[in-house]
Amino acid sequence: MEQIRPWPQTPLPQALPAPVSAARKLEFALACAVVFLAPVNVLKLPAFYFTISDAFAVLCLATMALNGTIRLKPLGPGTAFWVFGLVMMIGALLVSSLLVGAVDRGLILSLQYLFAYFLLPIVFLARPWDQTITLMKVFVASMVVMAIHGIYVVNIVGETNTIFVSGSGRLQGFVERENECGALLALTVPMVLSMTAMRLMRTVIAVPVLILLCYGIMLTGSNTALYSMLFGLGIFLLFTLTPKGIVVGAVSVAAMWSSLSIPAVRDTLPAAFKKRVLSGLESGDLSAAGTFADRMLLNEEAFRLGEGALLLGHGADQYREISDYGSPVHNVYLLIWNEGGLPALIGFLIMLSGAAITVRMAWRRREGRQAAICGFSAVALFAILINAAPHVYGRFWAVPVLLSLAPAVALLNLGPPRQQYPLTGRQRR
Repeated sequence: MEQIRPWPQTPLPQALPAPVSAARKLEFALACAVVFLAPVNVLKLPAFYFTISDAFAVLCLATMALNGTIRLKPLGPGTAFWVFGLVMMIGALLVSSLLVGAVDRGLILSLQYLFAYFLLPIVFLARPWDQTITLMKVFVASMVVMAIHGIYVVNIVGETNTIFVSGSGRLQGFVERENECGALLALTVPMVLSMTAMRLMRTVIAVPVLILLCYGIMLTGSNTALYSMLFGLGIFLLFTLTPKGIVVGAVSVAAMWSSLSIPAVRDTLPAAFKKRVLSGLESGDLSAAGTFADRMLLNEEAFRLGEGALLLGHGADQYREISDYGSPVHNVYLLIWNEGGLPALIGFLIMLSGAAITVRMAWRRREGRQAAICGFSAVALFAILINAAPHVYGRFWAVPVLLSLAPAVALLNLGPPRQQYPLTGRQRR
């Protein structure tokens, strides 16, 4: 029989000298700024990809170094696999780029991935429970702001062909990209559900937040984001709901689907959603929705070109140069395979396995199931979403995944959190 180790004893907090306390507060305030501004891709340098969120991350890391609070195992038991896989992927990309004469692109791409998946975990993870919960809430607040802003620019102002709205009326948000904006909103849904299940967010707050997030996904008109959100929702329900709850959920989904035939309801739906998503659902021809056919052509080409990249790839950002379509394939797995070779793809998968190890260790703890579900839902959803995305070094990709893993890391380090909103007597029964 497996022997369950007791939770580590958290030392009682001790009063810190005023300068040290102020430095710690500054560090956490900078971390909150990194999280809140992560989706704000519009505020970046014109010369290269460095956003305002990145600037706060650098300041936060510098403050952590001065405070002596840099954590060497940000992902807990999965850190070794995460770092090894990341280094393997970057190394393969660099070697491939060197051999094809694209050293500059190889260095730039490697630094971008290092920043997103090596430095950001140090900023966010392995923090105390109160800071972990606050950071998650800050990110949710940022996404709510983006959804409300989307409603304003699309439904009220009626913008088109601007920095926030595409020419076809699809919400690009602060991310400047329709599908990525939808993906961010989709990644936030399991996080909100998990926080509610862990009693870290009130249901009365979670319900309107989820409605805003779902409507924001509709504004993007992204098929990928919608189906991925449903996938993440399905994972969460599979691991959390009772058979009775699943039946209730299925009935609710059926009722919402039936309501789409009501003219008054259809009139409230965004035009981009009705044109790109709903039409395909109603006709049953999902290949006609969005750019499915074009992406399949790129995927088929990527499989063919990948046969020449079994050991070494074609170099960082070189896929568009060898493609007959002059565009990178919108599939991270195929893109990394082609540009860095199979070793780079294997490294990327090893990195994701590091997150899976952390989730698995949390799941083995009786009180860690909800934290594990939060992390697993996000990683699984991320793994699905990147089938329709090019490189994912953008910090807006990494932040929601890392924050969803944060409860599992905090639980393994400190034990379960204190429920901020305890169950009532009726809920206990």
